[in-house]
Parts: sequence; C-alpha cells; structure tokens
Amino acid sequence: MQQFAVIGGGISGLSHAYYIARKFPEAKITVFEPGSPGGNIATEIHDGVLLEPGPDSYLDRTGLFNSMVAELGLKDKLLFEDKRSAKRYVLKDGYLVSAPKSPLGLITTSLLFFPEKIRIFLAMGKKFSLWPTITLFDAARNILGFSAAEYLASPFARGVYGSEAEDLEFSSMFPDLFRKITESPKLKVALKQYAREKREFWQAELGDVTFEKGIYSFEGGLITWVNALRESLKARGIEIVCDKIARIGRDNDGRIILSSKAKSYPAVDRVVFTSGTADLSYVFREFDKELSRKVAELVYSPINVVYSCWNKKEFSAAGYGFLAPRKERAPILGTIFASNVFKGRAADDRFLTKTMISGDSELFKDAELGSLTEESLARIFKVRAKPLWNKVYRHSPGIPRYAPGYGEWKREIQAMVQKHEGVHFAGWAFSGIGLADQLESAYMYAKTLKA
Repeated sequence: MQQFAVIGGGISGLSHAYYIARKFPEAKITVFEPGSPGGNIATEIHDGVLLEPGPDSYLDRTGLFNSMVAELGLKDKLLFEDKRSAKRYVLKDGYLVSAPKSPLGLITTSLLFFPEKIRIFLAMGKKFSLWPTITLFDAARNILGFSAAEYLASPFARGVYGSEAEDLEFSSMFPDLFRKITESPKLKVALKQYAREKREFWQAELGDVTFEKGIYSFEGGLITWVNALRESLKARGIEIVCDKIARIGRDNDGRIILSSKAKSYPAVDRVVFTSGTADLSYVFREFDKELSRKVAELVYSPINVVYSCWNKKEFSAAGYGFLAPRKERAPILGTIFASNVFKGRAADDRFLTKTMISGDSELFKDAELGSLTEESLARIFKVRAKPLWNKVYRHSPGIPRYAPGYGEWKREIQAMVQKHEGVHFAGWAFSGIGLADQLESAYMYAKTLKA
C-alpha cells in the first residue's frame, strides 16, 4: 500500500489528495494544513452579505471542474454567472469601454485604433518568433500592436496577476500557447491548434461532460466546494492533520520522514508540497540548502481587497466590472461588481463591489484603502455616494510573480527536486495561479503516478 503526504490544505492540496485517492483507493493519504482547509478560499458572511476575500469564482473551459462537481454531488448548489455580468470593461481615458470577448471583438472594440485592428488581421497570417523571456507586454505589442499591449495585456496582468504586463514572462504564463506560436507557420494556425489540442485532450480524458464555458460558484460561496472536498476525503479515510510541517528527511530505508516542531510522522513513499515558497524554503533548509535558497528567490505581488456595500439607489453599475490599465494611472487595479455576478450575494437594495489595490499592505490603514476605493469609483462613475461600509482584506505575500527569468528558475527547481525521489512541488508558485490551474495540475500529477 502506497503512502502519500500532501503539504498544504488549499484547493491545490485538497485536489491532489482527491485525485490520488481516486487512482489509488487503497493508498494511505494524509493532508497537513495548520490553518483552515481551503487556503485562499475563505468565504465570509458580513452584515448579511457574502464575501470572498480570495478567489470568488471558477472559470471552467475544460469540463474538469464540472466533472468534479458532479462526483461530489454538488450540481444542485452550482451557480453560473448571471446575465447581468455579461459585459466586462476596461478603463480608457477615464471612461469604461467594453472589453472584447472573442477574436471578432478585437476588430470591433474601441479600445484599439483602426490601424492596429488591420495589423491584428494581418498578424493572423504571419509567423512570430518570440524569445523565452519576452514579457507579456512586449509579446502583445509585437503581435497585436501597442494599443493592445496597453489596453488588453496591461489590464489582464493587473487584474489576474496583480502585476504589470512589463513584469511578467509570457512563456511562463502561457507555456503551451507560447510553444505553439513559436513552432507554427502562422499565428492563426497556432491559435487553432492550441484550442483544438486542449479541447481534444480533455474530451478524451473526461468523456462527454456537458457544461457551459464560463464562470461558476456555489450557493454559500466557494467554501461550499472546499467543504464538499473535505467530506469526500474524509469518507475515503483521508486525514487532514492540523499541523505545520517544519522538516523533511529520510529513514534508513530511504522513505520520506516529515516532522513538525512538535513531532515526527510515520514515513511515506511520496510527498506533494503545495504550500508557499517561504514554507518550502524553511522545510528544506537542512535537507537541501541549495534548493532551500533557490525556492526563496520567488517574488510575490501583495494585493489588498476592499469590499464595499452601497445603497443601490445611490450607486450601482452594469456588467461584471472593470480593469484599469497602467496607462490610466488609477490607484486601483480594478473592481468587480460582485452582486451582479452571482445572485444572492447581497440584498436586492444593496450593491456590492470588490476592488483590488496593489502594494504593501502595511503602508495603508483600512480607512485609507477604503477612501482610495471610494474616491476612485466616484471619479470614474461621477457619483458622490458613500458606501454603507467597507471591509478590507490583505494578502501578503500575495500572488506569485512570473517575472522574466521565472521559467529558468522553475526548470532549475524541477531539476533539483528530481534528485529527491518521491518529492513533488505544486501550488500556484509552480502550477499557475488560477483555480483551474490547480485542479488540472492535481489531475495530471495523479495521471502520471504508477502503482
């Protein structure tokens, strides 16, 4: 009987345990999580309003999420994005402009100048040779034009990664797409091959999973998913131990020994680390000093989240929300109109917004972050309304920054880890930052395991 340990009880850790257990029902699996399972998913209720301080939805484009939801018996709790949130916006010259949602939208959007729309059309028939460390901004500029870099790449980077497009490595954000673009004779061919291969792979893996591509959550928030995962693991005999692993070693038989500051645990055959790089560095400080040092090099982007609840008669807006490009010099990264996205998040007479602000959380007090949000929205929407309340959440260290050089850093880490049989690194420092990345990473890891 194989014995596994999973370090970290966020969605990555829980998903790894889930898919390992599906493949090896008889395996002994233990998850170590010193805090509450769920990690960055931490749904809260405040003043009768549902808040998601971390991730607030799941973007399903493969069917893997819907497949798990069905297995967990959660279909009756599943929520799909409301029609009210169909439009997304980008701030341009102080005004909100509809963001394109399809290739055709690139031609019709007012975010781009007409000559650059022609450039995009012509680019589809060209081959592009991109260097491995090219930034997202430069990749967009070289392929689509400068306006696309400023008003498409920039807001995407800020809204999703909490970083500037100039500070992110394109090949690390989209490794499969990067490879297709550099290998294919035309950009159009690369895009079609990328989409087709991804679709065909997951169809072969999952069969005919019926789902609608888009954004999902649950009644009661994403914590509903976390709780269902926990119950599923419990039913399979998987224990979630409330302890923080502080040290790794080997016994006389070469099996992996994990210890906290208080005790040592029984040896295991394999261990999956999904915790942050600071914790990884600490755990490996004696076992592999070079790996410990290298892991600690990853830089993060701290993010502050400000939820604001408004009287709907005084302030409300249509759509999903907006992102602010760097060029606009806005003090906020963007705002989600949370009560538009999923029904039941706030009372009918309330309007709920979720605003993201980058920067060291220690530099601002809660009241200052609240004021910054109010002033920004007042300027954009030309309103004088004041929210009924603000609630601030701080995420530090924040989101891993896939900066130029990240790809080489990751390859060096992987080479070091391969020297330690049975050790695997996952989580958003290594597998992508989205919930979908974590789920797919867990699925693929389990797929590679052999009895």
